[in-house]
Amino acid sequence: MIESTENQTISQTEPTAESPIQHEVKGYHFLGNRMERIVFLVLLTLISCGPMIFGKSIPSHADWHIHMEHVYNFKRCFWQGQWLPRWIDAHTSGYGLPIFNYYAPLVYYFFVLIDLIFRNPLLSIKWIYITPMLLSTVFGYLYLRRHGSPVASILACAFVIFSPAIHIYIYNTNWPNSTIAIPFLFLTLYGIDSFDKNKEFDLKSFLITSTGFACLALSHLATAFVLVLLSVPYFFLSLLLYRTKKFVKWFFLSYGFGVALSSFYLLPACLEKRFVHTDEILTQGPLWDFSKNFLYTYLDRHRDDGYAWAIFDHRYYEVSNALFSLVVLTCLVTLLLNWGKVKLYFIEPLRIKMASLMFVISFLMMTPVSLYVWLMIKPLQTIQFPWRFTTFVLTFGVVILVYAFDLIGKILKEKFDIYGYKIIIYATGFTFCLLLYVDFINMYHWGWVPEENLLKSAISISWASDEYRPNITGDPDWRQTDLRHDFSPAIQSTNPYIDITIKKWLSHERMFEIFSPTPHQVRLRTFFFPGWNVYIDGKNTIINIDPKSGAMVFEAPGGKHEITVRFENTPIRKISLYISFGALIVFLLLLTKYLGQINLKNIIEKEITKTRTQAEHIA
Repeated sequence: MIESTENQTISQTEPTAESPIQHEVKGYHFLGNRMERIVFLVLLTLISCGPMIFGKSIPSHADWHIHMEHVYNFKRCFWQGQWLPRWIDAHTSGYGLPIFNYYAPLVYYFFVLIDLIFRNPLLSIKWIYITPMLLSTVFGYLYLRRHGSPVASILACAFVIFSPAIHIYIYNTNWPNSTIAIPFLFLTLYGIDSFDKNKEFDLKSFLITSTGFACLALSHLATAFVLVLLSVPYFFLSLLLYRTKKFVKWFFLSYGFGVALSSFYLLPACLEKRFVHTDEILTQGPLWDFSKNFLYTYLDRHRDDGYAWAIFDHRYYEVSNALFSLVVLTCLVTLLLNWGKVKLYFIEPLRIKMASLMFVISFLMMTPVSLYVWLMIKPLQTIQFPWRFTTFVLTFGVVILVYAFDLIGKILKEKFDIYGYKIIIYATGFTFCLLLYVDFINMYHWGWVPEENLLKSAISISWASDEYRPNITGDPDWRQTDLRHDFSPAIQSTNPYIDITIKKWLSHERMFEIFSPTPHQVRLRTFFFPGWNVYIDGKNTIINIDPKSGAMVFEAPGGKHEITVRFENTPIRKISLYISFGALIVFLLLLTKYLGQINLKNIIEKEITKTRTQAEHIA
């Protein structure tokens, strides 16, 4: 993105015996070659991952046991035959829960894959934390390199590695589903910014953008929703840059194709959410308090005070967020004060305006100023916290850093007083050291979960938690039903003299034989959520609802019968599966076509080089 304005004189004199070729010996430059840059990034990431790598366990937080329970049950349901796990039976006092209809599944699939490698739950959980951090480094550098020089990109990527966005999601919320969304956000924006308006349809950019958005939706639905909101101003700003109808068609097709790829999770998560009263839980805390107590509150309260106790129970994150934002604002002011030179050195200065505006929007959405926006857009309230925008402050903030570093680098080569710019460089370096120090304190002084408590606490929380408890009955006082002290049997009948033989009992399928001399009513200790079906001797039967608990109730005839209870796909889930399968086939065809284009291009380039070499040899 940098346009060189220096005049260079290239000698065309051919070497002779009297004037041998003179090889210019260049001095050493820090991060001057690709290998050095890669090693530098890996070392920084390893430092950032240090507590996870060398610690005996995982960080302790209010929600760690919930996430451990989720990952354990996902793995259990997966190996029981639910390749797309949607229902877990060991939740809400044993009544079950469709939790994976709402929790993005990608990180859980990563855990199943990693656990196959390590065969150690604790080690697998650790690498579930480390993998998103490594991916953020890789995709972050790829995205930043699109906007700046190698050195500037690597320096800005260092801020990504030690950013507050990474560490609040890893060490404060104790589960990396928010963190794993960051690299795919980088990938999505990289695809958008790589659009080639000279092509009729930019296949490469289309594949990158759609894949990035699909993986983002499968990583963290809240981040994907915020991206859709921010994509509205970003779309119009990009349209000013490209000024072509091709971009409009490409943009909506990319997002639509990403939705299609992820629809097996995305559509049920959105369309079946009405059965679960999440809004009553997620917005029960005053939004103003969450917003007011989020940003720069180091001096406002004691370490253990504050309304949002579940997230902000220490000050280190707030300080690191302030340091990162201070660096970004310094670089932003530097770019604005040197706008004339920005137009001179950069081919597309509009991208700096885009990054600046998106940074400011994301920054303001984390402050009390944005309260009215949160109240107007009701779906925003279901994502629970304004700190969701930290991801986007990071994404657009580091782009500003890249452009500022490249601008200062160009200015330093000019022959006039550059003392002020050196001060900016030293101040930025000093602030980065402070950021590293604060994150060091945050990481290495965190409490750790005793290893022996991992499984014990994870199992106990699955019985008591009702965070996503569904209100099946429609009772406005549904919360008054105390399921925690409900110890009714898994299978219950109105006839006390029945004989039950269980043949199969999985999370999504139960099979048993039941004998009763007279017709009777059977109650299953499982919520009647859409998708459950009961078959008596292979014939589907009508299911009623227990008006008090929402459990399944059905009539059974007298005699001996085989009963199968199975959690199956609803029409919404079936359609979403077909859409994702069809989109995957199209994706593979497009990918094959793109790889064929690359191969053909390489063959043509080799032939041209070979012909040119032969012509030079003949001459």
